Amino acid sequence: MALPAVVAVGAAIAALTGTWFEAALTEARRTRALSERLIAFHAADAALGACVARLRQGTAPFLRAGDSRTEPDAWRRLSTQTIPEAIAPFAVWPMAARPPRCLIEAWRIAGLADGERAYLVTARGVGAHASSAVWLQMQVAIRDGRIVAQRWRRVAAAHR
Repeated sequence: MALPAVVAVGAAIAALTGTWFEAALTEARRTRALSERLIAFHAADAALGACVARLRQGTAPFLRAGDSRTEPDAWRRLSTQTIPEAIAPFAVWPMAARPPRCLIEAWRIAGLADGERAYLVTARGVGAHASSAVWLQMQVAIRDGRIVAQRWRRVAAAHR
């Protein structure tokens, strides 16, 4: 008489243990993914700041603006992160698969005052795995080595 109750309780405990184990695995994966994104985000953010600082100082290489007044899009081509104009402001980044890189593109914008230049600065940070990349951008207008306008954004876009 007690045997069916013991078997039922044992089955319930086994089912709950399996469910808890799956929940723990899911939470561990979620935590690992968040950690990867945070590493990548901080790497990209630091690279963005370092590249904008070099741009203000006039020591950063950049891609020249084309004839079009549309937003520069060379950053969308993944290979552009390996061209000579792409900057690696840090030799390594803690816990990252690769150091962050940034690319600066000159931008022809209508309505800029005399002496102002506009740039699109794109930074890419990577987490512990290369698949966890974060892209950040800053649109910057500079006059006499001072930033007169800037906008920051996180990029969530597919690469062409």
